Amino acid sequence: MTASTRGLMALCVLFATGCARFSTVPYMEVEKTNRVRIVQVSGGTVEGTVVRAEPHQITLSDRGRNLAPIPRKNIQSITRKPPVYDDFRKGISEEEIASAQSKRNALIYGFGGGAMSLGAGFFAGSMLSQSLTENGGTVLAGTTLGSGIVGTILFVRAGKAKDRREAVEIIREARSIRRSGEDSEPGIRQDGGESLDAEKRRSEELRKQREELLRQLEETRKNP
Repeated sequence: MTASTRGLMALCVLFATGCARFSTVPYMEVEKTNRVRIVQVSGGTVEGTVVRAEPHQITLSDRGRNLAPIPRKNIQSITRKPPVYDDFRKGISEEEIASAQSKRNALIYGFGGGAMSLGAGFFAGSMLSQSLTENGGTVLAGTTLGSGIVGTILFVRAGKAKDRREAVEIIREARSIRRSGEDSEPGIRQDGGESLDAEKRRSEELRKQREELLRQLEETRKNP
């Protein structure tokens, strides 16, 4: 295996694993629905979604299965994936995002970007191989293949990122619609205006208040 091939493989691994962005977070900032990675005092590592964050322990879920609670005293450090919230500051879990996320953009970007990268690599390899007296074919093949692989990985990652953003927006919109339906009450239109029934009730209450005031005034005249 040549040095260039080893370097290409290392670069591919770096691109493939670079999307997992976990950052250190204090214990008390961990929230429900967070995706966290916990390093225990014993040296073991546990990763999952927080289903319960308490002052004395944290309970995680992985693939829909709740794990045993981890006492705070047994936790050495916690890293967290950047949390995602809806319009009401409620957390959106990675599992919920994954269930709403499609692969449409990842496939489109992967095929289109891969083909474009192969073409660019072939062109660059052709130019480079012409200046070499030996191993021109190897350089051409390596440049074309390497450009195609790296380009495909990059474009697939870009497509996945777009699929993820679209899934988050779908969840936010669905929650907003559901919240609007829950907040709407009889007699109140969702556009913020009051219905005729509400206006009638208020008019009736004002009428009763006026009658009560008139009655009190009449009694005052009779009994000065």
